[in-house]
Formats: sequence, C-alpha cells, structure tokens
Amino acid sequence: MSEKNNPLASFHEEPIHDADYTMAEAVAEARRCLNCKVPQCRKGCPIENEIPQFIHELVQGDIRAAAEYIYHRSDLPAICGRVCPRENQCEGACILNKKGKHVEIGKLERFIADAAMDCGFIPAVPSKKTSGRVAVIGSGPAGLAAARELAQRDYDVTIFEGNSHPGGMLTYGIPTFRLHKEYVYREMEYLQKMGVSVNYNVKVGTDISVEQLQKDGFEAVFIGVGTADVWGLGVDNDAVEGVIGAEVFLSQVEQVQLGELSLADLPIQAGDKVIVVGAGNVAIDAARTALRLKAEVTIVYRRAEKNMKCLPSEYEEAKADGVRFQFYSAPRAVVGTEHVEGLQYEKQKILDDASMVPTGEFGVVPANKIIAAIGNKPELDMIGTLGVTADGDGYISVQDLPYGMTSRAGVFAAGDIVHKPQTVVLAMREGRKAAAGIDEYVRALRVMKAVAQVPRADSKE
Repeated sequence: MSEKNNPLASFHEEPIHDADYTMAEAVAEARRCLNCKVPQCRKGCPIENEIPQFIHELVQGDIRAAAEYIYHRSDLPAICGRVCPRENQCEGACILNKKGKHVEIGKLERFIADAAMDCGFIPAVPSKKTSGRVAVIGSGPAGLAAARELAQRDYDVTIFEGNSHPGGMLTYGIPTFRLHKEYVYREMEYLQKMGVSVNYNVKVGTDISVEQLQKDGFEAVFIGVGTADVWGLGVDNDAVEGVIGAEVFLSQVEQVQLGELSLADLPIQAGDKVIVVGAGNVAIDAARTALRLKAEVTIVYRRAEKNMKCLPSEYEEAKADGVRFQFYSAPRAVVGTEHVEGLQYEKQKILDDASMVPTGEFGVVPANKIIAAIGNKPELDMIGTLGVTADGDGYISVQDLPYGMTSRAGVFAAGDIVHKPQTVVLAMREGRKAAAGIDEYVRALRVMKAVAQVPRADSKE
C-alpha cells in the first residue's frame, strides 16, 4: 500500500497516558487480588480471560509474561480494557465487591496492554502465509480478531475496509473521549507487522464482489461488517428535518476529528437545544458528545432511572458532565412542521406490580434537534450484494460446523451482523471462533482436493 493511501502513515507511535496507573500504583492495585481458588472474575468475563494469572505476573513486575496471558484469550486488550462493561462482567463478579471495592481489573488490563505495546512485547509473530489466502471484510472488532487469529495460523490475510480509517465502530461509533483512536491505529499496525494487508475505501459488494474475491484466489472470505443501519424514532412526524440518528451523528463527529468534515458540517451546533431519545450507552455517548459541542442536552426516557440500559458509571459521568434527564416520559410525536420544535411525550406511571402504564397526561420538551438512539440494524441492501442468506430481521445466518460459515461455501461471518449489536468483547470472541472455523474449512478443502488428485487404480471385472 502506498503511503498516500495508508491512514497510518502519519501516525506517530507515542505512549498515550489517560489518567491510568504508574507502575507502582498498578502493582499496588494488583496486590489486592486474593488469587481465589475459583476466580469469579473469570466466570464473569465473556472470554474467560486469565485474569488471576496476568495480575500475578504484574505483581512480579513481568509485563511480557502478563501480556502473554492476556493475549491467550484477547486480541484487543488495550481497547477492551477501556470500553468493556466491566462492572457487569469481571469487576462485577470480583469477590472483593462484598467488601465494597473490587480489583480494578480493566485498568490493570489496559496498563499491561499499553506497557506491552510501548515496549514491543505484543505477541506478533509474522505470518508464514503458507496456510492459504483469506479476505476479511471490515476492520471492526470481529474483523480485527479474525485477521489476527488467521495470521497466527499462518494465513495470508487481506482486510477490505469501506472507510478511510480502520476500526469500524471502534473508530466511528465510540467517541474519542472514551477511546482514543490511536489505540485502534496501534492494533492495526501490529496486524500489519504480522503480514496482514489492508485495502481502505473498498466496499465489498459495491466496488468488488465476494464472487470476484473467490475468483482472485481467496480460499475463504470473512464478513464482519457490523450493523450500519439505524432504527427511527417510530413516533408521529419523525421524518421532519432535525431528527438525527445517533450513530450517524457520532460518525460525523469522528470524521471532523479525522479532518474529513468541518465543524460547520455537523448537525449539532453550539447553542442547540438537543433531545436524545434512548437510554443505552450509545444514547449516553451521543448526549455527552453533543454537550461537548456546547449544546444543551436532555435525555428523554420512558422508564425509570433504574431501568436504563447504559452502565451506571456512564449515567453518572453524563450527569457530571451536565446532561439532563427526564424519566417516565414516553415519546409520542415530533413537534414542528418544517423543522423540529420539540418532542411531545406522555407521562408514565408504575403500578404496584411494577408494570408501567400511560397516564394520558402529555407534555412537550422544547428542542430544535432530536437524536434517535434506539439501536442499529443490518443494512439490507448491502447484505443482498454479499450473496448470503439472512434471517427475517436481516442478520446473516451461520452454522456451527464449520463455525461461522454462511449459506455460501467458504464465506463466513461473525460479530453484530450475525449476533445482533453486542459488546466489543463478544464481537471479538466470535471473530476469533469464526477464524478457527475458516482454518478447519480450508484444511478440509485441501484434503479433499488432494484425495481427488490421487490416481485411482483401474477396476477389473
């Protein structure tokens, strides 16, 4: 790839410090680990990360050994250590929660990952490229994990990324104040050191077909494109100008930070009165981002504070930033004819049996912009161009043997486009499992081809 077309060409590999530990602080925190005989933290982790082992190595001061333990299970620890819902997973399961303070597993994980990157300790042996050729579509969490696993198995891997920068939702969906993009770039640089090639601004299905990839000699194709479409508000008058999808908004903000758009191009400007509809982490991200653009932001949610889908820590940080919240308010209609003027809502109440019912009492929250953070769904037109079977909701259907293969022989898929929008760590896990399925498939294919080429003895009557 030429330097002109490589978004990493201007990237300078400098340590990034975002209020994490010093070595002494990290070791002190690691020493709090009880090294439980049956570690509940591992049970709480979707990938059963070897948490006690890497914490023990950190206590010994051995960053290289700690990193090796982490990479046994994880492909993106510097990222997962920052964006995983740790309080619902490893940290939430830590036995020390009973005493009021869990071990800061996420901070320790990213401390080790950052230090290992800075010192060149990341396990990244260059692929021998002797096992076969595989195309990976998309460089989000599933695609990055699949590419790394395949390179470790000595495949010649080429990633086809439709955007101008790597990372998928890691880059375009998570705000930089939560995940600095240089962590994504560093992960891609390590993949390239392993021999993985990357083609940017190439949309498979539009610029090149899956069929052409197979004709070009790729023995398997992995699809990890995520879910690019968004759900609308689903209320009256929701097509009026000024209603914005949260994912589109967050992507545009990242494009400004990448120098691809100007601030004037953003749908949210300083002084805007913004309503965010939704209560998940994406809603919180959109609200906090709009606040940083100097807008006045209110999240409107139909249920109670305790029912919010976002992490409690994200909710507390949003409140600390200055985001306002209005609960028990079910959106009913967008107010305005040519442009958003507000959001009509109906007050809700909770009965003794915990069921929620409308009260018939309506109100309006004034605003000139509304951000819909209802969720994502597959881009159906794109799925159609890939030539694979999808279920009724548009998610790609896959099988268990070989793991992750679609209805099209040699074409595999994993991540949000298969399992619906989930966490980064789950997409990463499924990408790795699909890579193992690809390896199984390619090996079996080669055995069958070898058998077919063995001369058969002439049969005699």
